Amino acid sequence: MLYYFVRPIAKLGLRVFYRHIRLSNTENIPRDKPVILAANHPTAFIEPCVLACFLRRPLYFLVRGNLFKKPFYDFLLRSLHMLPIFRLKDGGYGKLKHNYLTFQAVFEALEQNRTVMILAEGSTIQCKRLRPLQKGTARLALGALDHNPGLKEVYVVPVGVNFTYADLPRSKVMVDFGKPLRASDYLEQYQENTNQGIMELTQALFPAMESRLVNIPNEQDEALVEGLLRLRRSEHPEPLFPIFSHDGQQLAIEQEAADLVSRLPQADREALQLRAATYFERLGQFGLTDRALVENRRLSGKDQLQLLLGFPLFAVGYLLNYPFVWPGMHISRTRVKTHEFIMPVRWAANLGAYLLGTLLVLVVSAFTTWWVVAAYVGVLILGWFSLYYREFRARCRFRKRLGIIPPRQLEKLRRLRSELNEALREKAYS
Repeated sequence: MLYYFVRPIAKLGLRVFYRHIRLSNTENIPRDKPVILAANHPTAFIEPCVLACFLRRPLYFLVRGNLFKKPFYDFLLRSLHMLPIFRLKDGGYGKLKHNYLTFQAVFEALEQNRTVMILAEGSTIQCKRLRPLQKGTARLALGALDHNPGLKEVYVVPVGVNFTYADLPRSKVMVDFGKPLRASDYLEQYQENTNQGIMELTQALFPAMESRLVNIPNEQDEALVEGLLRLRRSEHPEPLFPIFSHDGQQLAIEQEAADLVSRLPQADREALQLRAATYFERLGQFGLTDRALVENRRLSGKDQLQLLLGFPLFAVGYLLNYPFVWPGMHISRTRVKTHEFIMPVRWAANLGAYLLGTLLVLVVSAFTTWWVVAAYVGVLILGWFSLYYREFRARCRFRKRLGIIPPRQLEKLRRLRSELNEALREKAYS
């Protein structure tokens, strides 16, 4: 099937597009059992792609029904294990009747001990908080049990999908899986009163999902929390490799920072916000980042040599790969109007361009020589190198800036940072 052909390619694409991908507590997903993964929805479609690529089990997805309008798209999406779910705004009441067939397909998948992923909020908004959940997750879990008395259990696993910067490439994805809820615990209530049973399971699912997130309940606190997260990332930097792991330490650090802010009284939050704004404003005036200040490393001769030696490889890799990445940049900038779709569309367009390039190379090599394939692999490796070279060059630029700023000004910046951290510690233990 197309799902199994695309998955390894998409997996490689995600490893390139994101700097780190972390899936923690995957042991909470029952094996060989009927499972619904209930996740939040911060981007258009990156989170289901991440789970499909980095969980070993095949997944089935519920997606917006209006994407299935044309027969070709219907065939393509179903080949990727996607099933249509129609909302009222996707076509009025007339389309809602088609959901019956989707419910039947989900019930059959669960009866075969498969795993279904649902984006439980029902719509996508790029924010670091859990929005009200739709009833679909509970309706499907309880409906599957009610539909088939021989099905003893459906496990609903709360999933939190976290991006450091969902609107930027080369950021970090952190996905955490909570303890599963047993749908059977709500079945008796569901059979007595359908709406009450659905509501109770939905209400139980909300805090279970929320605890998996870097959660900023109040929108006005976002600037403060983001500032504190930058401090924590500088103090706990992750190595470049591995790109993928099951380590949840960084997520726990970021959750702790967000939870600290949400617990503070309003006056304390405002005082911290003023300190953080002052510090980061001064950093910006000197063209520095917090990580450069904490790292405290000047540009060395070794850095300059690496920049010089690596530049020819970077230039070749950048130029040869530019035709593959240009479509994604162009389409996301000119055609995409919804913020949550910009990065997903860019990634998907890049992936499609490389996929077409790969197919073209295979066809050409079949009529010429397999050295064409070797040359193409070299192009891909150089493209991968160019990504890391650009990031290394940016770090070197900050190291150079650090070396020309007067020591007195650097000391003042460090004092501002220290005072901000001290205020944070006082609030944490007060």
